[in-house]
Amino acid sequence: MKEKIPPKSLAFRPNRIEIAIMGVGLLFLQTSRLLCDVIYFTNGSVLVVEKAWQDGEQVKYQSSAGTKTLPKSSVNRIEHQEPAPGSVFPTRKYGIAIETVADSSSRSSHGAVPVPLASNSKDVSEETIKRLKENVEADPVNLRAKNDVIEALNSYASLQLLRGDSRGARNSLLQALSYDQRHLQTRLNLAVLNYQTGEYRAAEDLLVDSLQRDPKNQYSHYLLGEVYYAQDKISQAINEWKTAMQLGAGPSLSSRIKKAELERGTHDELGVLQNAHFILRYDRKVSDYHLGQEILDSLERNYRQLTADLTSDPPATITVILYPDQAYFDITRAPRWSGALFDGKIRVPIKGLSAVTSDLKRVLTHELTHSFISSLTRGNCPTWLNEGLAQFQEGKSAHEQKNFLASLQSQGHSIPLTSLGGSFAEFSDRIASLAYLEGLSAVEYLFSRHGRKSVLAILDLLRQSYNFESALKSTTGQTLAEFEKSWREFLVQ
Repeated sequence: MKEKIPPKSLAFRPNRIEIAIMGVGLLFLQTSRLLCDVIYFTNGSVLVVEKAWQDGEQVKYQSSAGTKTLPKSSVNRIEHQEPAPGSVFPTRKYGIAIETVADSSSRSSHGAVPVPLASNSKDVSEETIKRLKENVEADPVNLRAKNDVIEALNSYASLQLLRGDSRGARNSLLQALSYDQRHLQTRLNLAVLNYQTGEYRAAEDLLVDSLQRDPKNQYSHYLLGEVYYAQDKISQAINEWKTAMQLGAGPSLSSRIKKAELERGTHDELGVLQNAHFILRYDRKVSDYHLGQEILDSLERNYRQLTADLTSDPPATITVILYPDQAYFDITRAPRWSGALFDGKIRVPIKGLSAVTSDLKRVLTHELTHSFISSLTRGNCPTWLNEGLAQFQEGKSAHEQKNFLASLQSQGHSIPLTSLGGSFAEFSDRIASLAYLEGLSAVEYLFSRHGRKSVLAILDLLRQSYNFESALKSTTGQTLAEFEKSWREFLVQ
C-alpha cells in the first residue's frame, strides 16, 4: 500500500507486556520467517520479545523500545524459538492507542487521574432516595434531612456510573444540586462526570468556581489540570498540577508535568482550530487555515458516522494534534515504527501535508474509533477487539489473508486471542503485524456470525463494567475459548 500515514494502531496499558501464554511457544513473523523468544517470569507472567539472553546476573532482551535489562532472579526460563518458514508479511508503521487505567474501581478514558465519585452508602436504592426526599418535603428547613438526600444521591450516582449509566448519574447529581447549589462534593462529582464524558468546559467551570471557595483542595487542582490538559491548555494544566504538588503528598505528577512542558513548546508553534466536537492543532508552516478547516470537516463527518455505527453517547470533545514528524516522536516517545497514537488525544505525525488525503482520512477514522471505544467502555476493552474494530471501521478486511492465517495456524504459529487482550506496546512491527491481522479477522468473523447488534451489545456490557468473557458469553452464548475455536475452524474451511 502507498501509505505515508499508516492507518493502523495498537492499544496498551502498562509499559511492560505481560502475556499469559496459552499452549506451546509462539513463533512470530519476520519479513520472510517467523521467530521470537519468550521470557517466563517467576511470578507466572510471560514476555514475548524479539531476542532474549542471559548476561551474568541479568537477563537482557530486545524489543521495539531497544535493549532492556531484568534481574535474573525474576526470570524462570527463556525459550528460544527456532525459525520456521512463513509467507512474506510487509512491514508497515502502526499507531498506538494508549489506555491508562488509574484505578480498577473507576476507569477514566482520558488519562492517569483517578476520578471516583463519592459513595458513602453501600445500599442506596431509588426507594431509599424517595423516602429521604419525603423527609425534606415534610420538613424543608431541616438541614440534616437535606444532607441525607444529597449524600444518597451522590452515592447513587456512583453506582449508576459503575453500571455505565452516565446520563442517570448526571441526573442524580443535578437533583442533589437542586437541594444545595453550592454543595462542594456534588459539584466536584459533577465535574468528574463531565471530565469522563468529554464535557471539558463544563467541568472547568465547576472546578474553577469550587476552587474560589476551597482554594486548597488538592484534588480539585489535580483534576482541573487534567481538564485543562484534555483541552490542550498546556500552561494552565502545568500550573494546576504544580499547585496540587505544593499542597502535599498525592499522586506523582512530575512525569506528567515534564511531558506537558515538552508539549507546550511545540504546541505553541502549531495552529489551532475548534468546532463543536474537536480541538485541532496543525503545523501551520505547511498547512494553511483552509486546509485545517477541511480536516475539521472531515473529522466531523467521521464523528457523525461513528455515532451512528457505535454509540448514541459519543465523547463530547476530542483533541487532535498533527505534528511535524520528529516532534511527534520527541513528545510521545513512541517507537520509531509507530505512525499515530491515541492517549486521550489523537496524535499523528504529518510530513508535508497539503491536502486531506485518503490515507489521512483512514488514520483519523481509525484513531477516532479508539476514542469512541475508550469513552464508551472506559478502557474496558481487550486490545484485539479494539484494534479489530478500528481497522474494520476504516474499511480494512482480513479476508484475503485467510489462507495465510490458516497456514500459520497449521504450523502452530498463531497467537491465542487470550494473549492479545493487553498491551502490544513492545511488540516489534513484525509481531504487531500478526496481532493486528488476527484482531481484524476475529472481529470480521464476530460480525459475520453474530451480527453488528451483538458486537454493539458486547461494547454496551463492557460499558456496564462486565469483563469481556462475561460480555461475550451473555451476547453470543460462547466463551472466549469456544469463540476462538470456531473462528479458527472457519479459517481452515
